[in-house]
Amino acid sequence: MKKVTNKIVFLLSLFLISTIGTMAFVYVKSKQKMVCATEVPRLICGTENMLTEIGFKGRDVFNTNCATCHKLYKKMSGPSLKGIVQNGHYPSTDYFIKYMRNEQSLIEQNDQFALAINEKYTFDYKHHFELSDLEFQQLLEYIAE
Repeated sequence: MKKVTNKIVFLLSLFLISTIGTMAFVYVKSKQKMVCATEVPRLICGTENMLTEIGFKGRDVFNTNCATCHKLYKKMSGPSLKGIVQNGHYPSTDYFIKYMRNEQSLIEQNDQFALAINEKYTFDYKHHFELSDLEFQQLLEYIAE
């Protein structure tokens, strides 16, 4: 009788240990990492991150200058930025750069596009980034669809 009890205890212990190990493995694998308030998208079917070197540098520009108010895939105090130029939110990349460099001057010139954006997202902050052309290109690469 003691041998049967020992076998049952051994098998239950083995089952419990394997269950806990499996749950821990699944939990660690499913947890998404956050980088400066930016969600890292889940990889699908073994795909790897498709960012180019310019895109990686653009991510740094985004995290330094944009992530306080914007996310890539969700609206915060500002709109989500993934594909914002391609989906027609801005008329062109040149206009996007002009808007990011000095939003207030566009508003003072009664630019209808800038006024519409300013009305839609009612907050006091005005974009005024002193980024180089290269940094803007890196940012645009990162937020492109």
